[in-house]
Amino acid sequence: MEARDRREVRLLGLVQGVGLRPWIARRARALALDGEVRNEPWGVRVVLEGSRDAIDRWLGGVRDQLPAGAEIESIEVVEAAAQRARGFRIAPSATCADDTPTRIPPDRPVCAACLEDLFDPASRRHRYAFAHCAQCGPRASVLLALPWDRDRTTMREFRMCGDCAREYTDASDHRFHAESIACPACGPRLEARTTDGKRLTGDPIEQAAACLHSGGLVAVKGYGGYHLLCDATRAEPVARLRKCKARPTRPLAVLVPDAASAAARVELANEDLRWLDGPAHAVVVAPRRREPPSAPARTPDIASEIAPRTHDLGLILPVAPVHWLLMFGPGSRPGVDAARFGALVFTSANRSGEPTLHDDADALSRLAGLADLVVGHDRAVARPSDDPVVRSAAPGPIALRLSRGTAPLVLPAPQAAGGGPVVLAVGGDLKAAPALALDGEIVLGEHVGDLASVDAADALEARAASLCELTGARPTIVAHDLHPGYAGTAIAERLAGALGARTIAVQHHHAHAAAVLVEHEHEGPALALVLDGGGFGPDGTVWGGELLRVDALGATRVAHLERVPLPGGDAAVREPWRMAWAWLERAFPSGDAPVLAWQRRRDASSLAVLARAARRGVGSPLTSSCGRLFDAVACLLDLGDEAQHEGELAIALESLAADGDWTARPRRALADAQASIPTAPLVASIVADRARGADRGSLARRFHVELAEVLAARAAAASRESGLRDVALSGGCLQNRILQGELLRALQDYDLHPLPHRRLPPNDGGLAAGQAAVARARAKGGISPAGTPPS
Repeated sequence: MEARDRREVRLLGLVQGVGLRPWIARRARALALDGEVRNEPWGVRVVLEGSRDAIDRWLGGVRDQLPAGAEIESIEVVEAAAQRARGFRIAPSATCADDTPTRIPPDRPVCAACLEDLFDPASRRHRYAFAHCAQCGPRASVLLALPWDRDRTTMREFRMCGDCAREYTDASDHRFHAESIACPACGPRLEARTTDGKRLTGDPIEQAAACLHSGGLVAVKGYGGYHLLCDATRAEPVARLRKCKARPTRPLAVLVPDAASAAARVELANEDLRWLDGPAHAVVVAPRRREPPSAPARTPDIASEIAPRTHDLGLILPVAPVHWLLMFGPGSRPGVDAARFGALVFTSANRSGEPTLHDDADALSRLAGLADLVVGHDRAVARPSDDPVVRSAAPGPIALRLSRGTAPLVLPAPQAAGGGPVVLAVGGDLKAAPALALDGEIVLGEHVGDLASVDAADALEARAASLCELTGARPTIVAHDLHPGYAGTAIAERLAGALGARTIAVQHHHAHAAAVLVEHEHEGPALALVLDGGGFGPDGTVWGGELLRVDALGATRVAHLERVPLPGGDAAVREPWRMAWAWLERAFPSGDAPVLAWQRRRDASSLAVLARAARRGVGSPLTSSCGRLFDAVACLLDLGDEAQHEGELAIALESLAADGDWTARPRRALADAQASIPTAPLVASIVADRARGADRGSLARRFHVELAEVLAARAAAASRESGLRDVALSGGCLQNRILQGELLRALQDYDLHPLPHRRLPPNDGGLAAGQAAVARARAKGGISPAGTPPS
């Protein structure tokens, strides 16, 4: 009789909700192996019994031939005595409260096999909006607890019919052990309602399509919540949507039917296409094509009102079956027939400042007066999520928002932040997302948004609690921003009280820099350039253009952009003409500044009042903000006096610079001990040249190039002083592809090694990861080679 081996295999990583158990079972049966596979709280446990050669071949496949979406971080193999098992089965999952749960599986876009079923008239899931299998469909958005099983998701409300049960147990079917399996006989159903609650009869998809064709606004519930859609090729519905959402100029995402139609509209690199059409199915923000490709697709023009102040467009492909059904009508097939809509606005259905809409009753109430039709369904959303967003850039796409399909994101913690107490971090008040430091890793949760309302603050608390629950974390520390008036600070104090934990405040720019170190698994110390709109400084000023020496424990401010008053405080963010005045005062201290167009639009007496208050320091804290410098230059170049949304004028300035011509990069000798990075001369020269009639595009380009040069020159001086060559780059200003690209080149020209964000957003969306790392390092103690924390 052939000798039999028995081995127990533990698989850790992203191993649940990715079709791994069905794949393991099929491969084991193909190799005539006996045993079982089951989900455990920590991952997947496999028992294999059979010939040594067959087991070795199975293990080789696990290492090299995983199903899409699975990520194995470690494999542990233990030999055991054979027990003469017969057959190979998928066993019921095990639960144990003391085990650390495995990775949270992300939602996946509908796969090719399910898409085929969706549009096949012979399939029993023909045009069924919940056609999913073991490889695709909702995961995190329906998850109630781990391990991943149907009875721990919101799908537990739907009992499988006989046909689905047979597919579920058939190893040859792509729905073999698909926990989200459903069909029209037993699964969730769509319904269409008016916003007054009236349920409509007929096909909800076709009712939505008819509404869109007539110029209406339709709210549609997908995996993680509701989107608001309208025809993106017509100005009237777009204008109405903007008015209803109180979103006058912020760019809107656009749903297009396929990658070819996206590539016909914007310039996409291969890495952009992987974000657009890969597992994330993200919104990709890319430059519009100036000329059509060599073989242009038939692509209707997108209304100019979609993105009025930028050359970029944000495009997304259909994610869930309901989106495909809207794009392709009855009798049509993707890849064969033309879509019935060339492009649809695809934006979150919540009003500005509110969290993602996902509860059906709440949606009907809040969408009144906003949508003409609401298409929902009876599958509850356990974890609401927005769409992830990335921006095309030459060195590689820049993540702007992590959410559905991309978060929770797990990163190894640097040694200083590895081990020790569990830390929960709440991030900042803009683009808030919670994070956890536990074991040897940092887990960043999904984007929540700006904490501009009580609802948004409640949503952040709920998301933080859910992240703790699903990961089994019991935080003893809650980290937050240093700003005492932030909503996040109050949230952290409430959470700490409920948990019996203590709080640790982390200075805003230290957290930004620490997030880069986490992403690059860098222990520090390193230099860091942190460029953003603002953060509370321990010296009572508003920081935002900082050169730091940093590690997880501490940070020392080495230099900063020249400081100017912030006239009116937060009012200067909404009214950038105030910053234009402040920078003119700084650039022309003798008062001989040329008079530009924006000055002629302001009342002289109001300018005089502003000047007196700012000069006396009344309501005008000093700031080194890079974001406010961008606002000032945009205003000085006559791109606008007021901002309707965050970064509006900076986006317009970058867009103008994209058409500009300026390549000279003069070297600027800087004194090693210089604390203030000189930028007033750059502003003065731009203003003088503009007054002489110089081209605005060239001046905008020059501003980007020379600002990057002066920042790199000061970093080079700091490198000579410290011997450090690594320069971390973070902050919302580095969402600007021109500034980032010029800064990378300039730093490399000085023989420095830049460390930009590639997985975490440079904006405040990655802030909590840095807070978590800093707070845990401080809790563990030790001495910082970088200096004392700026807090």
